[in-house]
Amino acid sequence: MGETMGPTSSTESETHGRVLVLLARGQADQDALAVRLSPEDRAARGELHDWSPKDHVAHNNFWRQDAIWRLHTSLEGGSPPDTEDVQAWNHRVFREQRETPWEQLVAETKRLRAETAALIQQLSPDDLSQRDRYPWQRGESLETLILVNWYDHPAEHWADVYLSRHEVDRALELRQTVATTVRELFPHYPKMYSYMVYKLGGYCARSGRSEQAIGAIREALAVNSSLSEQVRKDTDLDSLRALPEFQALYEH
Repeated sequence: MGETMGPTSSTESETHGRVLVLLARGQADQDALAVRLSPEDRAARGELHDWSPKDHVAHNNFWRQDAIWRLHTSLEGGSPPDTEDVQAWNHRVFREQRETPWEQLVAETKRLRAETAALIQQLSPDDLSQRDRYPWQRGESLETLILVNWYDHPAEHWADVYLSRHEVDRALELRQTVATTVRELFPHYPKMYSYMVYKLGGYCARSGRSEQAIGAIREALAVNSSLSEQVRKDTDLDSLRALPEFQALYEH
């Protein structure tokens, strides 16, 4: 007699394994930044358009909470809270969390991770991976939601912090690791990898690493030629536009 898949068997699936890896790596990236910060860095008070490290943590915690709201909705029905106006929410979170101590924010990250992992265990592989399962996900899956809110988007923030500290190699290494992780975890979804390696190219261009940037953009276009229009317009790539090697990428 067969068994209905419950939480224990669900977490043993390949899909569950992937999303739990994303949670773990997202946490590890934040922890890796934390150990490089002095007590003064951690306590620093940011401005609305010049965030301190703890403002970045508060911001990412909010979007981790947004993922939790969506996971709850997938289990309970209905619609998640409306977070469509991203800029308004980002400004609100900055104002509300500006005085929150570093220690409280990182404790909140750990709490959010535990809650997210518990919700993941209640979902089936199809719940997580099917891209048309929930209309409020607009064609994306819960798996992609977790990738973005827990791993890729936070890594963008940590890379920006590293760049602000003139730790260029560390910022680029982080973005390379994100691209490699996505390629390894989602071999069935090459377009996702193309977006990650494209982002790496943007960070390389912003950092004056032209050759590395062109190599990354070339790889992204080889996987996903539809990115060519974005390459033409992306201001992060403006430092490359006079280079014949770069022009050849989107002219071709």
